[in-house]
Amino acid sequence: VDDRRILSMVKKKPFTTSSQVKNTLQVVDISLSKSTTREDFTRANTEGSPEAATIQAWNPLSITEGICVWCKFRNYPFWPAVVKSVNRKLKKASIVFIDNLLYDQKKIRKGFSVALKTLKPFDCEETEELVCKAKEKYEAAIQWCLKLIKDYRIRVGCGFTGSFIEYFSNDISKFILIHCYKDEEKEEESHQQERRRKLLPDRSKAARNRANEKLVVFIVRQRQVEKHLQDVISGLQQSKWMRWFLTASRSVVDTYLEDDDQLDLVIKYLTGVYKTAPLIDPCLAEVDDVRFVLDVLLPEAIIRAIAGVDNLSLGAAEDKYLKGPCLSKREREEFDAMIEQQMKMKASVHQRPAHTT
Repeated sequence: VDDRRILSMVKKKPFTTSSQVKNTLQVVDISLSKSTTREDFTRANTEGSPEAATIQAWNPLSITEGICVWCKFRNYPFWPAVVKSVNRKLKKASIVFIDNLLYDQKKIRKGFSVALKTLKPFDCEETEELVCKAKEKYEAAIQWCLKLIKDYRIRVGCGFTGSFIEYFSNDISKFILIHCYKDEEKEEESHQQERRRKLLPDRSKAARNRANEKLVVFIVRQRQVEKHLQDVISGLQQSKWMRWFLTASRSVVDTYLEDDDQLDLVIKYLTGVYKTAPLIDPCLAEVDDVRFVLDVLLPEAIIRAIAGVDNLSLGAAEDKYLKGPCLSKREREEFDAMIEQQMKMKASVHQRPAHTT
């Protein structure tokens, strides 16, 4: 098996001495057998020779533990991976894809079980074609993989004796990982700038703020809900928000208002209503004033304002309040992109265990 792999490499790039071949093959953990002679190299470079025909056919036996390969998985393009183990009897191999999952030690230990026929040696003749295909959808990610593999091979040539996974967990890969991430971040930023130049401003949030301004006027300036709020504070008016506030240990506040200035104005007004209320229910004697305003008075005021401004029943107004703002498609896409970017940043600064060789 070693002889055929050596002949294949010599076919692609002839060498003059066996020592040069040996030094080069050590980078990919291939040993030079004694049966491979200078005459074999000469025959391999002869057009039409049996050896030349043999080495052009891919041999599954060339897939061994620890090497880098291309793997075809589902509908994704061929992607770089590392072979963890090979089962010749079942014609399967356990591999780990070279991607962000390398940060997950559990995924590394488990690996993916794939058929040997889905794998190609990383330095196969179709490498350039496979790279181009992967770049069509995942240009930044495939560049990240190729730079990692290139740096790993250089480290092996300089004396590093660990596997690719050990290299990834070692501090020596830190520089290339940071460098690749910065390149990807710059590329993503340029794409976002290009999208912003092409797209018209999204007016959805501005329209919601204009609609909410009517609610603020209804509450603060016209004081249309003040009498109802005073009745809630005194206990004369039953409120389910009050019941939830008194029984729940923790709460999540849905402010409904998206503009900070509008929200501050309403909160300031509600705080004043509470502090100047002529009568306060004894059960509120030791409660947190801020929590009471946010958890009880704010939803009560906004629901009453929605009902008054939009001419809705209290039930319909409460449903509208609980649904919250109706986000546009672009706003959802921008939010998803922001979350994805934050996840990438979190992965890039993940604390990796040091490895000693």
